[in-house]
Amino acid sequence: MKRLVLWDVDGTLLSTDGIAANAMRTALRRLVGPEVQIERTSYAGKTDWQIVRESLPSIDEEAINCQLREFIALYVAELTAQREALIARSTVFAGVVEALQRLTDIAYQAPLTGNVAAAAKIKLECTGLLPWLDIEAGAYGDDHFDRLALPPIAVARATARYRHTFNHTDVVIIGDTPRDIACGKAFGARTVAVATGPFSLTELAAHQPDALLPDLRDTDAVLRAVLG
Repeated sequence: MKRLVLWDVDGTLLSTDGIAANAMRTALRRLVGPEVQIERTSYAGKTDWQIVRESLPSIDEEAINCQLREFIALYVAELTAQREALIARSTVFAGVVEALQRLTDIAYQAPLTGNVAAAAKIKLECTGLLPWLDIEAGAYGDDHFDRLALPPIAVARATARYRHTFNHTDVVIIGDTPRDIACGKAFGARTVAVATGPFSLTELAAHQPDALLPDLRDTDAVLRAVLG
């Protein structure tokens, strides 16, 4: 029986060398104008929706929710304008392509990311990873502001797309932050943490993922982590 492997994007599969974060800040400034204070907040493990909320604490949450589509349009326009830079400067982490290739025979693979869907697609296109991941079966930062709400969304989409019912134990969530681990645990999925982002092996281990890897270089170790 095939597993459903749900991949985080930033810090797990790739890095955009700060381009996407700068594009987000530019979009936020264009959204609110020069007078509104934009707070600096950690982006790791959060949905873009949550980041927008935390970056604009002086604006009512309901107002932010109403402006989310406008923000996404501005953000995606900025990423599109930076497309050549994304292609030139983004990095796919060592072992990622090999892991995706090896898993194709035993798993359906899709993103589960805090990125809004359009941003995730651009990043995956610019790094050549899009062919390995089914965008239509994923869940994204414009589906819900809370990352813990994303696994059921992805599983529902995958179930409809593949006409196959996935048990919680058929689902594997791979990511580089404690929030990736938490959202997998909340759903009852298997969790695989990789220390390729801002958190160390020790920091990730404290959140008790089912498997913990320093990176994705050892493809056999990745398969063992996924399969348990």
